[in-house]
Amino acid sequence: LWNGENSDPAVLTALLDWRDRRGPHAAAALAVRMPTPAAAVVDAAIAAADALHAATGLDTTEGFRALADRLTDWAGAPEALPLWQGWRRAVADAVGLEPMVERLADGRIAPEAAPDAFEAALNEALLQEAMRAHPELAGFDGAAADRLVEEFRAADERRVKLARAEAAHAHALRLKAVRDGMAGYTIIKGEMEKRRGHLPVRELLSRAGAAVQAAKPIFMMSPLSVAQFLAPPHGLRPGLSFDLMVMDEASQVEPVDALGAIARSRQVVVVGDDKQMPPTRFFQRMTGEEDEGAAPEDAPDAVAARDVESILGLANARGVPSAMLRWHYRSRHESLIATSNSAFYDNRLLVLPSPRPRSASLGLSLVRIEGKWDAGGTGTNRVEAEAIARAAIEHAKTTPGDTLGIAAFSIRQRDAILDAIEAARREHPDTDGFFGGHADEPFFVKNLENVQGDERDSIMISVGYGRDADGKIAMRFGPLSAEGGERRLNVLITRAKKRCTVFSSIGADDVDLERASGRGVAVLKTFLAFAAGRDAAPRGGDGATASPLAEAIARAVRDAGKEPVIRVGTSGVFLDVAARDADGYVLGIAADGGDWAALRCARDRERGRDAALTGMGWKLMRAWSLAWLARPEAEAARLRGALGAPVADAAPTTVPQTGLTEPYREAVVVVPKDKPIDDPTIGFAALAEILAQIIRVEQPISTDAAMERARLLWNDDFLSPPERNALTQGLRLAAQLHGVKEDRGFWSAEDAPPPTPRDRRAAAAHLRRIAAVAPAEIAVAAERLLAAQPLATEAELAAGVHRMLGLEAGAQAAIAARIAALVGGGRIVLAKGGGGA
Repeated sequence: LWNGENSDPAVLTALLDWRDRRGPHAAAALAVRMPTPAAAVVDAAIAAADALHAATGLDTTEGFRALADRLTDWAGAPEALPLWQGWRRAVADAVGLEPMVERLADGRIAPEAAPDAFEAALNEALLQEAMRAHPELAGFDGAAADRLVEEFRAADERRVKLARAEAAHAHALRLKAVRDGMAGYTIIKGEMEKRRGHLPVRELLSRAGAAVQAAKPIFMMSPLSVAQFLAPPHGLRPGLSFDLMVMDEASQVEPVDALGAIARSRQVVVVGDDKQMPPTRFFQRMTGEEDEGAAPEDAPDAVAARDVESILGLANARGVPSAMLRWHYRSRHESLIATSNSAFYDNRLLVLPSPRPRSASLGLSLVRIEGKWDAGGTGTNRVEAEAIARAAIEHAKTTPGDTLGIAAFSIRQRDAILDAIEAARREHPDTDGFFGGHADEPFFVKNLENVQGDERDSIMISVGYGRDADGKIAMRFGPLSAEGGERRLNVLITRAKKRCTVFSSIGADDVDLERASGRGVAVLKTFLAFAAGRDAAPRGGDGATASPLAEAIARAVRDAGKEPVIRVGTSGVFLDVAARDADGYVLGIAADGGDWAALRCARDRERGRDAALTGMGWKLMRAWSLAWLARPEAEAARLRGALGAPVADAAPTTVPQTGLTEPYREAVVVVPKDKPIDDPTIGFAALAEILAQIIRVEQPISTDAAMERARLLWNDDFLSPPERNALTQGLRLAAQLHGVKEDRGFWSAEDAPPPTPRDRRAAAAHLRRIAAVAPAEIAVAAERLLAAQPLATEAELAAGVHRMLGLEAGAQAAIAARIAALVGGGRIVLAKGGGGA
């Protein structure tokens, strides 16, 4: 049959087929009948076929065809071979990823979906591992966390009030010591009785300083007052000294004026902003002499006090430890600080977003005036001054409760505004009460050199500069064009709390930076552009980098009929999602994500930040990541309810029973709903009886679940701290009067039977959380399930118990952790081979 390359493959294949069917002796029998060379060829062919089968597993009958087809495919796509080799190498290295490899190979996972699938699997594995290591994560209760936050806020508020009372008490003790005969008290009392001829203040403080300081431990003084009223801290009768001195507006205090106060203090805190104005007299006092105040010869690198403009600069030059005060509370709308935050503070200020959009009544706005700058004559813009005067009168009539200040870029323009307002007030005498009222923050008209330190609800700014009679703009902007002019502008544009209205005869496009000098002019151009409506920073993101939690919250907001906006804010303080309608933001949702975690102390996270946002007008809601992970539908329903959308009852009407559990029974107890839980007329004894009835029906029941049942019976939206305190007292009394006991956070009657596993799928939501299930109930459920399925593995047992008890999705990891503890402790013994997870 063998004819070299011309042999018939079909015949040879049939021969091999016969050989396979006849067994190993067929080859020997065939070789006996053949010439020796032919027999050798057959032996070689059979050996080659056997080797091919051993190496590839290909059937010898169809194997050649399959191999030929595979080789043909490879020959037709030679560039695919390196990719296949790469895949094989990747598979060889993918230890532990066999399930994903299998799904990629059979097409259940598309190649382009592999990265997302891997990330999801990795995150799921990490989450499960974290919950095994920290079972309290698996038992996280969002409602309980909300209650804990409310309790912390109430406790923190009480602690602040207590600190005030402690300070007042300490002061009262010091006053008593003064009255009991402290040295100098006789002098003070004598001075109080005098009708004339009083001692000078400096003399009084020298002779009775200890008593005065005990009675009034805090002195508020200017540097000049320190020098005038306090004797030097040396000599025969040294003056007063202080434990702490806080120097505010330090950028405006020259070193020579500050050193006297510093010498009288043991500790100094210098508060100032080197982006604001320097001392007014600094440049006038500078001389070329370097003898006085120069650095000593033994410290040639030290900075002399006279070489710097302010005590703030001296502190910086000497390397005094510094910290930036980043919280910005003044502006009630982020547009009021946006330009300064960007131009001067590198967007490092933590700016609170406003729930209301920018408008003429809130935030920064621009009023364009068709006025002329009388550069060669009065140096004023009369049209602009008159427009501001009319606006001031309108403010006095429509919003008299808001304080007002007016600032001009020049002294002449300030005087022009004062004249215009005086004329307008004569025409509207009914506004005199506004202009003469507000004792704490009176109405003012100032130029930009004198406005530092002031703040008002509303600020009106008169730019003044504009086109001259020939229609030309000189590009000279007074102090702004000089060195440090940007610092003056920074002061001017940050004075408003609610709204800042800029009156200007020029716009940003009119400012030519090629012809103008000074950084102040460049910032003015930016400020005018922003005031005209161009955003310096977006108020909300587009969701391109939104977290999965933010996306889930946004879907719930959209389902409630509102527009979701992800990451609302401009700098430092952001809301993860906000719901918006035509009038602005109606709800802000803050998640426990990176922004929340970046706040290092609980007071900032849970009280300060939310209180500041609430003060801005926000209605807030907290989104706990673990709660959304475990119960996404319930959390979404809660959010829709907060937005006023109808919430469907998701509880099933019928629950299939497994035979291993019984339905969870919820206590129905008559309570005095017309009175709050903490009403003194109810009394702790009545609360104890109500709680004992709840415990006997729902035992074993956790403390939180018992309180939640009471809340539901009273139809309360939430339990206030006083109500929780009353229920706590009721539980303690129930233990004394009604035969109930508490064991590791769970309450039951003293004569209670062994616990029975209960199916919670039709029960209240708080009962489906792992924290509401006693460990003993889980143990009995596991024992019953194992009796019904003796070969169950530990993982199958955990999944089965989870289904038996009807718990929320996120509870399975905690169930697994508890069952692992039961197995490890020997209470549950798995069948051989049944311990694999």
